[in-house]
Amino acid sequence: MSLQLTFFSFGSLIVCIFTAVLGSFLAAIRNRSKSSSYLAGAFFLLSIHAFAFVIAYSIDSPMAAYHRWLILAVIPAFSCMGQFFFFYPNPVKEKFAFRFLSAQLFVWITFSVYYIFCTFRKEPVFDFTEQIWTFSLPLENKILGVLVLVYSFLMICTGIWRSWTTSKESNRFTGLFVLFFSLLIFPPVIANSMSRAGLISRTDFLTVYTFFMIPGSFVILVLYINTTADQTRFLNRITGICLGTFLLILYWIGLASVSRQEDTFDLGKLREAENSIFIKKAVPGSDSVSHVGIPTDRNSHSTSRVGTPKNPSTRKRFLRQSSGYYGSVFPLEAERYFIEGNEEEPRSVLYRFSLQNRDHKYEATFPYEEYRSFLHIAIRPYFAVLFITVLVVLFGFRLFFRGAIWNPLKNLLIGIGKVNQGDLNTKIQVRIQDEIGFLADSFNGMVSSIREARTALSVYADTLEDQVKDRTSRLTQLLEQQQGDYFLTSLLLKPFGIETIRNGSVFVESFTRQKKQFVFKQQNHEIGGDLCMSTSLKIGGTNCTVFMNADAMGKSIQGAGGAIVLGSVFGSILNRTRLFEDKTIEFTPQRWLRSAFLELSKVFEIFEGSMLVTAILGVIEESTGKTYLVNAEHPSPILYRNGKASLIPTKHFFNRIGLPFDSSTTFTVQSFQLRPGDCLFLGSDGKDDLIVGIREDGTKEINENQEAFLSRIEEAQGDLYKIYQDMEEYLTDDISFLKIEYSLSKEPVRTNGQATRLVSKETN
Repeated sequence: MSLQLTFFSFGSLIVCIFTAVLGSFLAAIRNRSKSSSYLAGAFFLLSIHAFAFVIAYSIDSPMAAYHRWLILAVIPAFSCMGQFFFFYPNPVKEKFAFRFLSAQLFVWITFSVYYIFCTFRKEPVFDFTEQIWTFSLPLENKILGVLVLVYSFLMICTGIWRSWTTSKESNRFTGLFVLFFSLLIFPPVIANSMSRAGLISRTDFLTVYTFFMIPGSFVILVLYINTTADQTRFLNRITGICLGTFLLILYWIGLASVSRQEDTFDLGKLREAENSIFIKKAVPGSDSVSHVGIPTDRNSHSTSRVGTPKNPSTRKRFLRQSSGYYGSVFPLEAERYFIEGNEEEPRSVLYRFSLQNRDHKYEATFPYEEYRSFLHIAIRPYFAVLFITVLVVLFGFRLFFRGAIWNPLKNLLIGIGKVNQGDLNTKIQVRIQDEIGFLADSFNGMVSSIREARTALSVYADTLEDQVKDRTSRLTQLLEQQQGDYFLTSLLLKPFGIETIRNGSVFVESFTRQKKQFVFKQQNHEIGGDLCMSTSLKIGGTNCTVFMNADAMGKSIQGAGGAIVLGSVFGSILNRTRLFEDKTIEFTPQRWLRSAFLELSKVFEIFEGSMLVTAILGVIEESTGKTYLVNAEHPSPILYRNGKASLIPTKHFFNRIGLPFDSSTTFTVQSFQLRPGDCLFLGSDGKDDLIVGIREDGTKEINENQEAFLSRIEEAQGDLYKIYQDMEEYLTDDISFLKIEYSLSKEPVRTNGQATRLVSKETN
């Protein structure tokens, strides 16, 4: 067994070392996630796969044929990559992932046992196509290639599926992993299949393999350590990135220089053969170069040991180049063949070339060991540089970065930990004024500021109890004063409200519950901007019921102030109408509503938009049930008839009371006919603004469908108190109801929306 290095030994060893380091880096993460574990396993298995190529291209012995066993490690590597997508960025379908992995491993183990069994039945052979010892297993190798394609395809499909099912941000990173895994795997896999099919040489496959594995693994490392939630160590990340960078550069240098050593060997041997031929001509009978053949015809073969190669990689053609020496007749063209050895003669390298005459060809043979020894000597310095680079980066760089970056950062982290534990006397020593030194200085300044603030806070805390008592006393006084203001305001509101009014055939009932509740002198009170008013007036000589449901904008006392102004003005309008009934004989309900609305609007315009009111004003003729309405951006009235509730669309909306009224517009009053037994419901927007749920972000979801209130009226059968009880826990604002029931009976009858009929009473 002899060690004979080649360029492919060099490239495969770089892949082997780098993937092994990546696997070790990920395996060293404390409390690592399953995604890190599977990615580490994938890199370790790829390292074993690359080590198989190192053995194959570095050892010239039949024992090297057993590297084929290690080649099988590439299949579970793809399985680990597929499992990575089940657990990155977070685990999904873990049971299915386990079954999927178990099935893949079962197929791999079964095939591996079969493949290894087949190798025991074969003798190792030297394959000049790859210049390695191997086993002649064409069928088994094809099956292996198919399995590699299938497993890599399953891995990519898993990644694509996961990228579609993750969130937008994670989807982007998962898609990048799919892309880079594809660049890492598919070019070598496709090149391997093409080489097995004879479309490209095995040398081309190994070039593609090393070229894509190194940068692909490097990019995956950088992407993962910058997106994983695992706590990777800063020093390990720097070391891994530096090692990947140096190995990548070293491989490209080797690719540009070492791979040409084979051409150097060929040219040297051709020069040696040329010189031997001329010496032989100059000295007749000389046999000093017995390995140089005699001239042959162009189409003849001087030796039966020169076989026609099955793969173009076993033959190399040289065309004539410019003369490098004076008087040289360098071969016009040359072909190289590798000749299989036997017990009598060892393996050799044969060159067939012509000199001055293309019709005559010469053959020169050289021992194959010279070819391998030449490459071994040429590549040996690069191996030395490779090992020195790995040692320097893994150990030298760690020592450098430990002193220059890690130790200062560690001291900063220790200082932060002490401060978190309450030690504000911590001070970090700054040795170098770089970026980390600036952070340390800033940290020291921050701790000093916290220490001073803590001292001031301690002094403040010593006197806090006295300050709290003083401020509590002052707040109590202010609260009592505020509650007194609330109480006085609520007293001003009381005269305007109504509970029930019976005006002949019209029965009016109201319910008001203000959102702001307060206690004054051990009694419960409320204050808000909702207002219900109604009375009986004679308009145009007809008995009418006038009503209003309003909501003054603003919270608590602001809304109550608007309601007081509204109630005062509307009350004065009612009183004025009642005093001058004989002078309003020519008034119609429409004209009266227009006059009342415009007067209210003019009064509130004085406040220049700081006090606004939504309201519905209406008049009902008691004898006929004819109803007239004006709506100023208030919720639509509701008609409850025969047990069914429906909205009455108000076609002509006016601006809120308090906004300028455009006198050029036509003032339209809407009218409709109430039937015996009908109920008319008016309500503020508090009846619709109900909490219907809680959103995912914790905010309340408010009902926006005003028709939802209709079902509550039907369920409560028009009873205002039952309606309120059903809505109480969902309220967010003041709420008021005005219920107007119409009946032709002389005595008020609670029909609750049910039709009635007149019954004549006979008197004795």
